[in-house]
Amino acid sequence: MSLYHIEHRHSAETCFGAPDRDDEKLSLWRQIGEKAKENSVDIKFFKINATEHVFFLLLEAGDYSDVEKTIGQCKKTGEFVITPVIDQAFF
Repeated sequence: MSLYHIEHRHSAETCFGAPDRDDEKLSLWRQIGEKAKENSVDIKFFKINATEHVFFLLLEAGDYSDVEKTIGQCKKTGEFVITPVIDQAFF
């Protein structure tokens, strides 16, 4: 299994949260848990900095295609950086 750090960013102008909620875009993010289960992906953490409009996720997956199947629908909501990472213990 490999680890992938994901950073999602959007701007205040394109924000889909309060006060101008976009339920369609929010529903894409609400699917993450179910999509992860379907694709044997373990969500290690999913944190949000609402002030800066940044999401941080760490996913453990068999390969990158499982990550894509888990978060792919969310790419409509902003910019993504997906970085394969390893545990510090490997050094």
